[in-house]
Amino acid sequence: SGLGAAAHARELGLKAVVIEANHVAETVYTMMKGKLLLAEPETVPLKSSMWFEECTKEELLEKWNAQIAEQGLDIREFEKVTDIRRSGDVLEVESQKGMYKGRRVILAAGKAGNPRKAGVDGEVENAARIAHRLLDPDEHQGQRILIYGGGDVALEGALALADHNEVTLVTIDEEFVYPKKRNVDKLQAAAAEGKLKIHMNSFLKEVGTDSVAFSNGGPDGERQSIGNDFVYEMIGAELPTPFFKKVGIKLEGEWNRARWVTLFGLFAFVYSLYSLKKFGVYRAGDGQLQGHKIAAWPFDRLIAPESYDSVVRPLFEWTYAPFTWLFSDQAMADMLTDRGFQQGYLYSLLYTVIMAFFGYEALIRWRGIARRKTYQTWRYASLIGFQLAFFLIVNVVAVQALTVKFAWRAWGLYQPYPLFFNTFFWWYDGDPAWIMHSFIGAGLVGTLVAIPIASRNHGKRFCTWVCGCGGLAETLGDRWRHLAAKGKRSRSWEFQGVVIFLASVLIGLVVVGLYQSDGNNAWWRVYDYLVDFWLVAVIPIALYPFFGGKVWCRYWCPLAAYNGLLSKWYGRLKIWSNDKCISCTQCSKYCQVGVDVMAFAKNQEPFDNRNSACIQCGICIDVCPMAVLSFATQEETAAPAA
Repeated sequence: SGLGAAAHARELGLKAVVIEANHVAETVYTMMKGKLLLAEPETVPLKSSMWFEECTKEELLEKWNAQIAEQGLDIREFEKVTDIRRSGDVLEVESQKGMYKGRRVILAAGKAGNPRKAGVDGEVENAARIAHRLLDPDEHQGQRILIYGGGDVALEGALALADHNEVTLVTIDEEFVYPKKRNVDKLQAAAAEGKLKIHMNSFLKEVGTDSVAFSNGGPDGERQSIGNDFVYEMIGAELPTPFFKKVGIKLEGEWNRARWVTLFGLFAFVYSLYSLKKFGVYRAGDGQLQGHKIAAWPFDRLIAPESYDSVVRPLFEWTYAPFTWLFSDQAMADMLTDRGFQQGYLYSLLYTVIMAFFGYEALIRWRGIARRKTYQTWRYASLIGFQLAFFLIVNVVAVQALTVKFAWRAWGLYQPYPLFFNTFFWWYDGDPAWIMHSFIGAGLVGTLVAIPIASRNHGKRFCTWVCGCGGLAETLGDRWRHLAAKGKRSRSWEFQGVVIFLASVLIGLVVVGLYQSDGNNAWWRVYDYLVDFWLVAVIPIALYPFFGGKVWCRYWCPLAAYNGLLSKWYGRLKIWSNDKCISCTQCSKYCQVGVDVMAFAKNQEPFDNRNSACIQCGICIDVCPMAVLSFATQEETAAPAA
């Protein structure tokens, strides 16, 4: 990228200099002798003037060096940049050899120049026989070589050296997680043939003058020493974060003062929005909305009901004007005296507008990226369509058909239990039997029939095609999807959804059985406040810009947990991989629920809800530059063609 930037600057008539800490094109230079470089994906056009086609490492370096000479690019090799600072209208770049001034600085540092070291005894004293990259396997003949590492580079190095040397591979991993399956298979086959030795869950301890020592079975395991002529430490590279901090570059996701202030500000804003929505709301014995709830604090102490109504009612009248012609004067009068209906309407209107606006934005974004544009087009059209349809059904159609008192229950047709509890709650003597039986029946069908069928055929697609909660995450939260928590620790917390699902079942049975569907009891109030106020609304939405949009769906949603359990039990939908993964990490980066997609892809291991929290949004499929991933059903015994 540094060379490409310099070449393009020259084409634009700009003066540019490239300061390189090591060799020019260090990443390529340090690759193994004869390594084949593939110019894939072929569908992506080469935008740089620097030549690149399928070739060996040596051919590429020869071509680039020729282009550097032909174009007269100013490359300063073996000159490390030590500082960058602003001085008036220019930037001063200080290196080990001098000072440069420029109006713009492009950082294309990469990681190749910062190999990670083991930090063990003898590493400094015996540095002459320690390397971090294998350039030419032919330089080693008949030697005792230890390779410390468990990634693709380490495995490929071990395999290249095994035929003519005594090779021992030592890795801290208990099993091979990072390398591609084909490299693992080759390594294990070579070990089975006696060509090399493998020590898993082992830690390098010391590099001696003619030996090395490592512990087996963990960092404190049994110490073992073997004769050794050369050591390759292939344990990755260190990011240049100290340099970034020195020059004032802030990394995405770094928790500084501004980030904390933003977090608290967003919490305050989202809390205020939902607290004001709850102002003066609880259900009395007749099922009507009135009074105050703890969720309205402190606004119920600061705002008089008359003042609150003086704002909410005019907003309602203004925004509801397009529908007033459909209703009688009495119906409108009922709406204008029902604060709860006005709150629900204004909130659902705001929610729908946000989903439609940001949904269209996300749709355009993914249509520009997706290989299969129809999938993402229909997915976003479905999300927006369901939200818009039920906004009209609840706030217009149901009011006309059922009156204001029962219209809100239509949300239960869109959000099945255990996400929408109220399908089974708040029924009282005098309520029309046909309305009660219709909604309870529809709720049972949704929970016990529709979701199970959807789980079998579509996994957890309900979250990304239908659900309003998931819809807000997929639309408003889409811009932050790459910030979703990754790693084993974040995945270990996914059990919480099952706990909340079980709690929802228990509370549902208690409220319906012991309290005859009256939600005015401690069981429901606690669940309503903790789950329906904090976990479904305030906390996850405030966390969108910090941990992506699926915090609620991934960790706490009881419906997603129920859906996931069914899909894990008998779901048919999987995502399969072919053998073209280049470990670019894009699939894992954009997964909103933290699935390590690349780990599955590079090992050609299918994944579904039996081994992941996948919600079948298809984004990982569409960001893959090599068309590695694709949907398939369980009945297919091999990955489908890309």
